[in-house]
Amino acid sequence: MAGAAVGIILLVVVFVIVLIIGLVLLGWYISTSNAINRVNLKIDESLSGVEIMLRQRYDVLMQGKKIAEQYAQHEQRVFEGLRHLTQIPTNATVDQLNQAAKSQEEVVKSFFALGEAYPELKSAELFNNLINQLSQQSQQYSASRRAVNGNITKLNNYVVSFPSSIICNSKGIAKMDYIHEENINELKNIDMTMNF
Repeated sequence: MAGAAVGIILLVVVFVIVLIIGLVLLGWYISTSNAINRVNLKIDESLSGVEIMLRQRYDVLMQGKKIAEQYAQHEQRVFEGLRHLTQIPTNATVDQLNQAAKSQEEVVKSFFALGEAYPELKSAELFNNLINQLSQQSQQYSASRRAVNGNITKLNNYVVSFPSSIICNSKGIAKMDYIHEENINELKNIDMTMNF
Protein backbone atom coordinates (compact mmCIF):
# COMPACT_ATOMS: atom_id res chain seq x y z
CA MET A 1 0.00 0.00 0.00
CA ALA A 2 2.82 2.38 0.66
CA GLY A 3 4.04 1.85 -2.90
CA ALA A 4 0.58 2.64 -4.25
CA ALA A 5 0.44 5.86 -2.23
CA VAL A 6 3.86 6.91 -3.54
CA GLY A 7 2.69 6.13 -7.08
CA ILE A 8 -0.43 8.27 -6.64
CA ILE A 9 1.59 11.13 -5.17
CA LEU A 10 4.07 10.88 -8.02
CA LEU A 11 1.22 10.87 -10.53
CA VAL A 12 -0.32 13.96 -8.89
CA VAL A 13 3.06 15.75 -8.91
CA VAL A 14 3.57 14.93 -12.60
CA PHE A 15 0.02 16.10 -13.35
CA VAL A 16 0.58 19.40 -11.48
CA ILE A 17 3.90 19.98 -13.27
CA VAL A 18 2.31 19.28 -16.67
CA LEU A 19 -0.62 21.56 -15.74
CA ILE A 20 1.75 24.37 -14.71
CA ILE A 21 3.79 24.01 -17.90
CA GLY A 22 0.56 24.00 -19.92
CA LEU A 23 -0.68 27.15 -18.17
CA VAL A 24 2.66 28.90 -18.69
CA LEU A 25 2.60 28.00 -22.40
CA LEU A 26 -1.02 29.13 -22.71
CA GLY A 27 -0.18 32.40 -20.97
CA TRP A 28 2.80 32.92 -23.28
CA TYR A 29 0.67 32.14 -26.35
CA ILE A 30 -2.05 34.58 -25.32
CA SER A 31 0.46 37.29 -24.40
CA THR A 32 2.43 36.95 -27.64
CA SER A 33 -0.74 36.74 -29.72
CA ASN A 34 -2.03 39.94 -28.13
CA ALA A 35 1.31 41.68 -28.75
CA ILE A 36 1.17 40.68 -32.42
CA ASN A 37 -2.44 41.94 -32.64
CA ARG A 38 -1.38 45.29 -31.13
CA VAL A 39 1.45 45.65 -33.66
CA ASN A 40 -0.99 44.89 -36.49
CA LEU A 41 -3.30 47.62 -35.17
CA LYS A 42 -0.37 50.07 -35.03
CA ILE A 43 0.51 49.20 -38.62
CA ASP A 44 -3.08 49.83 -39.74
CA GLU A 45 -3.13 53.13 -37.85
CA SER A 46 0.19 54.31 -39.23
CA LEU A 47 -0.72 53.19 -42.77
CA SER A 48 -3.82 55.36 -42.56
CA GLY A 49 -1.54 58.28 -41.63
CA VAL A 50 0.54 57.68 -44.75
CA GLU A 51 -2.62 57.38 -46.81
CA ILE A 52 -3.86 60.73 -45.45
CA MET A 53 -0.51 62.41 -46.20
CA LEU A 54 -0.54 61.12 -49.77
CA ARG A 55 -4.14 62.29 -50.25
CA GLN A 56 -3.24 65.76 -48.98
CA ARG A 57 -0.21 65.92 -51.25
CA TYR A 58 -2.41 64.82 -54.16
CA ASP A 59 -4.78 67.73 -53.43
CA VAL A 60 -1.89 70.20 -53.29
CA LEU A 61 -0.52 68.86 -56.56
CA MET A 62 -3.92 69.35 -58.19
CA GLN A 63 -3.89 72.96 -56.94
CA GLY A 64 -0.40 73.28 -58.34
CA LYS A 65 -1.68 72.15 -61.70
CA LYS A 66 -3.86 75.25 -61.89
CA ILE A 67 -0.94 77.49 -60.96
CA ALA A 68 1.42 75.84 -63.41
CA GLU A 69 -1.14 76.12 -66.22
CA GLN A 70 -1.12 79.89 -65.81
CA TYR A 71 2.63 80.20 -66.23
CA ALA A 72 3.77 77.37 -68.42
CA GLN A 73 1.09 76.12 -70.75
CA HIS A 74 3.73 74.57 -72.95
CA GLU A 75 5.44 72.69 -70.09
CA GLN A 76 4.12 69.21 -70.82
CA ARG A 77 6.31 67.34 -68.35
CA VAL A 78 4.40 68.62 -65.32
CA PHE A 79 1.00 68.10 -66.88
CA GLU A 80 1.87 64.63 -68.11
CA GLY A 81 2.84 63.62 -64.58
CA LEU A 82 -0.33 65.15 -63.14
CA ARG A 83 -2.44 63.33 -65.69
CA HIS A 84 -1.12 60.00 -64.42
CA LEU A 85 -1.74 60.74 -60.74
CA THR A 86 -4.64 58.81 -59.29
CA GLN A 87 -6.49 59.14 -56.04
CA ILE A 88 -5.23 56.95 -53.21
CA PRO A 89 -7.73 54.12 -52.59
CA THR A 90 -9.15 53.74 -49.11
CA ASN A 91 -7.26 51.09 -47.10
CA ALA A 92 -4.51 51.04 -49.70
CA THR A 93 -1.94 48.29 -49.58
CA VAL A 94 1.73 49.01 -49.01
CA ASP A 95 2.37 48.40 -52.74
CA GLN A 96 -0.36 50.88 -53.72
CA LEU A 97 1.05 53.47 -51.32
CA ASN A 98 4.56 52.92 -52.71
CA GLN A 99 3.30 53.40 -56.28
CA ALA A 100 1.36 56.53 -55.37
CA ALA A 101 4.33 58.02 -53.50
CA LYS A 102 6.64 57.32 -56.45
CA SER A 103 4.37 59.02 -58.97
CA GLN A 104 3.82 61.98 -56.64
CA GLU A 105 7.56 62.39 -56.09
CA GLU A 106 8.07 62.65 -59.86
CA VAL A 107 5.49 65.43 -60.07
CA VAL A 108 6.99 67.22 -57.05
CA LYS A 109 10.40 67.18 -58.74
CA SER A 110 8.79 68.57 -61.90
CA PHE A 111 7.26 71.46 -59.95
CA PHE A 112 10.64 72.35 -58.48
CA ALA A 113 12.20 72.22 -61.94
CA LEU A 114 9.38 74.37 -63.30
CA GLY A 115 10.11 76.99 -60.65
CA GLU A 116 13.77 77.02 -61.65
CA ALA A 117 12.92 77.31 -65.35
CA TYR A 118 10.51 80.23 -64.93
CA PRO A 119 11.81 82.97 -62.61
CA GLU A 120 8.53 84.89 -62.88
CA LEU A 121 6.73 81.82 -61.60
CA LYS A 122 9.23 81.47 -58.78
CA SER A 123 8.32 84.94 -57.56
CA ALA A 124 4.56 84.29 -57.60
CA GLU A 125 3.06 84.04 -54.13
CA LEU A 126 0.76 81.14 -55.05
CA PHE A 127 3.68 79.14 -56.35
CA ASN A 128 5.71 79.93 -53.22
CA ASN A 129 2.82 78.68 -51.08
CA LEU A 130 2.60 75.54 -53.18
CA ILE A 131 6.32 74.84 -52.80
CA ASN A 132 6.13 75.43 -49.04
CA GLN A 133 3.14 73.09 -48.72
CA LEU A 134 4.89 70.40 -50.76
CA SER A 135 8.01 70.74 -48.61
CA GLN A 136 6.02 70.43 -45.39
CA GLN A 137 4.04 67.50 -46.70
CA SER A 138 7.20 65.73 -47.83
CA GLN A 139 8.57 66.03 -44.31
CA GLN A 140 5.29 64.82 -42.79
CA TYR A 141 5.13 61.94 -45.26
CA SER A 142 8.68 60.94 -44.31
CA ALA A 143 7.73 60.93 -40.63
CA SER A 144 4.60 58.88 -41.33
CA ARG A 145 6.60 56.45 -43.45
CA ARG A 146 9.15 56.00 -40.65
CA ALA A 147 6.33 55.22 -38.19
CA VAL A 148 4.85 52.61 -40.53
CA ASN A 149 8.21 51.04 -41.23
CA GLY A 150 9.02 50.92 -37.51
CA ASN A 151 5.78 49.06 -36.83
CA ILE A 152 6.38 46.75 -39.79
CA THR A 153 9.83 45.98 -38.35
CA LYS A 154 8.23 44.97 -35.04
CA LEU A 155 5.81 42.66 -36.82
CA ASN A 156 8.51 41.21 -39.04
CA ASN A 157 10.59 40.47 -35.93
CA TYR A 158 7.71 38.40 -34.56
CA VAL A 159 7.32 36.63 -37.91
CA VAL A 160 10.98 35.60 -38.17
CA SER A 161 11.71 34.91 -34.48
CA PHE A 162 11.14 31.57 -32.87
CA PRO A 163 8.84 30.75 -31.06
CA SER A 164 6.60 33.74 -31.95
CA SER A 165 6.80 32.66 -35.58
CA ILE A 166 4.60 29.68 -34.62
CA ILE A 167 1.83 32.04 -33.58
CA CYS A 168 2.27 34.17 -36.70
CA ASN A 169 2.04 31.08 -38.89
CA SER A 170 -1.09 29.92 -37.07
CA LYS A 171 -2.68 33.33 -37.70
CA GLY A 172 -1.53 33.46 -41.34
CA ILE A 173 0.67 36.50 -40.71
CA ALA A 174 3.59 36.82 -43.11
CA LYS A 175 6.48 39.22 -43.38
CA MET A 176 5.36 42.64 -44.68
CA ASP A 177 7.06 44.87 -47.21
CA TYR A 178 8.24 48.29 -46.15
CA ILE A 179 7.11 51.60 -47.57
CA HIS A 180 10.20 52.70 -49.42
CA GLU A 181 11.53 55.87 -50.92
CA GLU A 182 12.22 55.69 -54.61
CA ASN A 183 15.39 57.30 -55.91
CA ILE A 184 16.50 58.43 -52.46
CA ASN A 185 19.77 59.83 -53.81
CA GLU A 186 17.94 62.04 -56.32
CA LEU A 187 15.55 63.30 -53.65
CA LYS A 188 18.43 64.24 -51.38
CA ASN A 189 19.66 66.60 -54.09
CA ILE A 190 16.38 68.54 -54.36
CA ASP A 191 16.59 71.99 -52.83
CA MET A 192 13.31 72.09 -50.91
CA THR A 193 13.71 75.71 -49.88
CA MET A 194 13.96 77.15 -53.40
CA ASN A 195 15.80 80.20 -51.95
CA PHE A 196 13.38 82.90 -53.09
